[in-house]
Amino acid sequence: MQGGGALEMKLARDMMVRIPSLTTGDLMTRARQVLRDDIFREVAITDPRGRYVGYIDITDALKVTDTKSNVLIEGFVREGAAVAPDAPLTTIASAIRIAGTDMAVVTDGNGIVLGGVMLSDIFPILCTREALRGTVADYMEHNPPVCAPDEHLGRVYARMVEGNKSAYIVMSGSTLTGVISRRDVLNTGRVRKSLESGGKIPVESVMITPAIAIEKDEEVSAAASMMVKHDLSQIPVMDGDTLVGIIDRHGVLNGLSAKE
Repeated sequence: MQGGGALEMKLARDMMVRIPSLTTGDLMTRARQVLRDDIFREVAITDPRGRYVGYIDITDALKVTDTKSNVLIEGFVREGAAVAPDAPLTTIASAIRIAGTDMAVVTDGNGIVLGGVMLSDIFPILCTREALRGTVADYMEHNPPVCAPDEHLGRVYARMVEGNKSAYIVMSGSTLTGVISRRDVLNTGRVRKSLESGGKIPVESVMITPAIAIEKDEEVSAAASMMVKHDLSQIPVMDGDTLVGIIDRHGVLNGLSAKE
């Protein structure tokens, strides 16, 4: 398979980066601070001896208000994706797909966290091999979350957090207008300051426009190529002029799984 050899030569240790880590005894307000101040959606959680036990998602962390300062992390830990340093990228991708996470935590033989491998980093490499099967319609999410361009960003962002959505599609009536992602919000200082004061700026001042979309009958490999080329984590799916879904990197990974 084209690119398969290069893919299999890459191991977790080659793609590993430093990731935030907390313990089960830390407070949820600490997790909230880490996840609000960083680009990560997830933070690795260890037990008091430093062994990996799972992760905290940004959705749970942001639901905990400052008034609940005594809530511990241990009650919110989710089962995550963990791999060994010598795990190949296909194994990492499978672990991420099954856990539904944005990263796989790399641990040693004793479960100690060494670092993490981000889906965004391995995704372009995974897409170089001919292992994607099916159409966009096979793996898209139906009934995608939408908002209007004149809605207040604060309200839309609150819905993102509440529904654990990474992006909203912006529709002006029945017309696709743009896309607003959680990454766009968190990476823009002006927007974050607006959120802290109520988030009353309109979505249209932050959204990415024009939106890059794909037809539902296209091959899933075409969606993967578009994501890599434009550094996108999700793409609106159209049936002609009608919005019918959204596909993200995890959907593409399901296409990889179908081949295997």
